[in-house]
Amino acid sequence: MENKSIGLFQGVALYMAAILGSGVLFLSSVTASMAGPASIVSWVIVIVINFPLAYSFAILARNYPDAGGAATFVRNSFGYHTGNIVGWFYFVTAAIGQTIVALTGAFYVSLAFGLSHFYTILIAVFILMIAGISNFYGVSVSGKLALILSGCLLILLLVTIIVSIPSIRWENFIPFAPNGWFSVGSAITVIFWSFFGWEAICSLANHFKNPDKDIVKGTIISAIIIGVLFLMLSFVTIGTATYGSSESNLSPLGVMMGETVGVGAQVVTAVLAFIICTGTANAFVASLTQLGYSLSRDGSFPVFFEKVHRTTGIPRRMVMFIICFAILGVFVAELFSFTFNDLLFIPTSLGILVYILSMAAGVKLFKKKTFAWWASLISLLLCLFVLPFFQMYLLVPIIVVGLYTMYMMFRANLSKGVEGNENFK
Repeated sequence: MENKSIGLFQGVALYMAAILGSGVLFLSSVTASMAGPASIVSWVIVIVINFPLAYSFAILARNYPDAGGAATFVRNSFGYHTGNIVGWFYFVTAAIGQTIVALTGAFYVSLAFGLSHFYTILIAVFILMIAGISNFYGVSVSGKLALILSGCLLILLLVTIIVSIPSIRWENFIPFAPNGWFSVGSAITVIFWSFFGWEAICSLANHFKNPDKDIVKGTIISAIIIGVLFLMLSFVTIGTATYGSSESNLSPLGVMMGETVGVGAQVVTAVLAFIICTGTANAFVASLTQLGYSLSRDGSFPVFFEKVHRTTGIPRRMVMFIICFAILGVFVAELFSFTFNDLLFIPTSLGILVYILSMAAGVKLFKKKTFAWWASLISLLLCLFVLPFFQMYLLVPIIVVGLYTMYMMFRANLSKGVEGNENFK
C-alpha cells in the first residue's frame, strides 16, 4: 500500500479533477435557477469557506497520513465508532456521487448528439468502467490520467468563459434576488457538491512522493485556481442568462458554446465533458478504494474487501464493488427518473457532516492558537452556519447511522455465533 507515485503536479491534478469535476459542468446554472443572480453570493460564501477548509484537510492529511482519510482524523479525536460513521458518510457520499458524475458526462454527450435515454445509460456506465479499469491497475495510472484530464478541464472552462464574455448583458443581473434571500442559503447547500474533494485526496496521502511539502502546496494552488474559475463561471452563466431550462441546467457550458461559437463547439464541449467526468470518477474511485480498504481493515466493512493485489497493492475487490455500486445507481436513477436536484442532497447532506466532524477533529488535534487550529475552528463554525439550510435532508445521515448500527450489531452477533460454535466443538 506504499506505492508513492503522486508528485506536486499530479496532486494538483487530482484535486482539480475531484473538486471541479462534474459540478463545474452544471451547478452554475442550477444555482442560478434556484437563487437568480444572487446565486453569485452563494458561490462567494462557499469559496470563502473553502480556503480554511482545504488548508485544514491538507495539514490533517500531512500529519495523519492514512488510507482512512477523514475517518482516521475523527477516529483519533472522537473514538472508533464516530470515525467509522464518518467513513460510512463519505463512502456513501462519493459512491452516489459517482452516479451523478457519470450521468453528467452522459447528458452532455446525449444532448450534443441527440441520443436517447438508452445511450445516456450506456455512456454513463462506460465512464464508470474506464475509471474502474484505471484504478484496478494502480494509483500511478490514476495520477497521470488526472493530470491530462485536468488540463482538458482548464482549457474547456477558460475557452467557455472567454467566448461568453461578449454575450453578457447587465440587465440579466436585475432583479438580483428574485426568489428571496433564503434561496441563497439553499443554493449554498447545492454548491457544496462542487467543493467535496479536499477530503478525497486525504485518503491518498500515503502515495505522495513528498507529502510534507506537496500536500499543502498542492492544496493552496488548487484552491486559488478553483475559486477563481467557479466565480467567473457563475458570473458568465448569470450574465448570459444560461439557466432556467432543462437543457441549460444539464449542460450550461454546452449551451454557451453552442450559442457563441456554434453547434460544432457544443459537440467538442460534450466530448471534453465526457473526458472531464471520466477524470472526476477516476479520482473519486481512487479515494474510495483506499477508504473502503481502511474501513475493512478497521472492522467496519466486510473483511472480504481488505485483500490487496500482491503486485499492485490495490484492493481490487473494493474497486469492483465501488464500480458496481455506482452502475446500480445509474440504473436506479433512470428507473425512477431522478433529477440532479433529487440526487444532490443525498451526498451533500452527508458530506457537510463529514466536514463538520473533520474540522471538529482538527480543533482537537491541532495545538491551540496555531494557524491550522484557527483554520479548523473557522471552517467548523462556517459549516455549522450552513447546516440548517439542509432542512429535512438531514434525515439522510440519520438513516446511514442506522444502517451502520445494524451492520455492527450483525457483525457482533456473527462473531459470537462463531465463538459459540468453536467452544461447542
